[in-house]
Amino acid sequence: VSCANTYHLFCVSEVCIEDMEALFSCKKGFHIRVNNLRHVVILFDTLLENSFIQSRWQSVLDKGRFLQSKDGTRFITACSLSSALSAIRNNKTSVICGIKRAIKELKI
Repeated sequence: VSCANTYHLFCVSEVCIEDMEALFSCKKGFHIRVNNLRHVVILFDTLLENSFIQSRWQSVLDKGRFLQSKDGTRFITACSLSSALSAIRNNKTSVICGIKRAIKELKI
């Protein structure tokens, strides 16, 4: 929750625990608008790298229609997630480093 709010990953004034629980438990009917898709995919990719989620996260998010575009007009597809991840994976911005650091701290 802290990471999502610090880096403004979603289009809500403040993400709450219930939002993240619904997202990670794949609650039927739940969806949240993505503020910056590249930052969201870094979150999920880092969760995978640290063994918090399974490798099929892109497919799960697509099929469940859990992520919505910033303008709310469409759902984010696995193809969009994959493309965003490929575009940003080797990038080292301060936001990306911060997201990775926040997830790694969960293991401590």
